[in-house]
Amino acid sequence: MEATRPARWNWSRIALAASLLVNLFLVALIGGHWLRSGGGAADSQTPLARALARAEATLPPRDAAAFGAVIRRDAPRYEAAALRLREARRELGLQIAAEPFNQDGVRQALATWRTTWNSFFDDFSGTLVEALAQVSPQGRRKLVAERQAARDGLSPP
Repeated sequence: MEATRPARWNWSRIALAASLLVNLFLVALIGGHWLRSGGGAADSQTPLARALARAEATLPPRDAAAFGAVIRRDAPRYEAAALRLREARRELGLQIAAEPFNQDGVRQALATWRTTWNSFFDDFSGTLVEALAQVSPQGRRKLVAERQAARDGLSPP
């Protein structure tokens, strides 16, 4: 007659079950974060678009609408400069990551990026000032506080 052993969990089965649970939790956590951040959509935006979206999210609805209207109205004026800046930033990244490392290539890409940044800022600064003029004093103070907190790695007050 064959002896039957009582069903019991040994340590390897417990470790496997615990590992599966932890992995499922981490997948859910990462997936939730990814979905909350727009499912990767924010990654396809330019830094300027992300910054403007953060500014509009920080402002009270009335200020956000006025601010955004000016930014969108003038987009054709600075759009080409923004595209050149994006390309210069991409080229700088390629030069930095290139193997073998080319110091002259990085210097040139950095100089190009700096020049395109200055050009973009010249094209965009008038729009930014006009958009900020549409924002209430409280909204402007909130933007400054949010920017300072982000720079310092803190939550805004």
